[in-house]
Amino acid sequence: MKFGMNHIHVKSEDPRQAARWYVENLGAEIEGEAAINDSLTVRANLGGVRVNITQAPPEGLPAGTSEPRMGLEHFGLETGDLDEAMTTLQAKGVKVIEPIRSLPNGMRIAFIEAPDNVRLELMQLP
Repeated sequence: MKFGMNHIHVKSEDPRQAARWYVENLGAEIEGEAAINDSLTVRANLGGVRVNITQAPPEGLPAGTSEPRMGLEHFGLETGDLDEAMTTLQAKGVKVIEPIRSLPNGMRIAFIEAPDNVRLELMQLP
């Protein structure tokens, strides 16, 4: 049996605003939007992976956290120049959760916070 990545699903109080953040800060492209079950979904393409950003239900959802936790802890994005990426993101006011650090294998990583408390790892391979 074989599987491939189809999408990442994010719940948001404001899907359009969250999608704009991914466009403005990470270069995502909006593919479209639709109302499904009276809930707005914005579809964005982020480096070949679809990110579905769906409006939270009117009754709300439990608050998320960008802290390390059990379950889906983060998703990672690769870049060719982590220093430039972090400098650009910080200049735009993006919250840095963990600054750049080097791992023993030569990979460099940092963590930022996306809208709705989504934890993102940015990495530069050796």
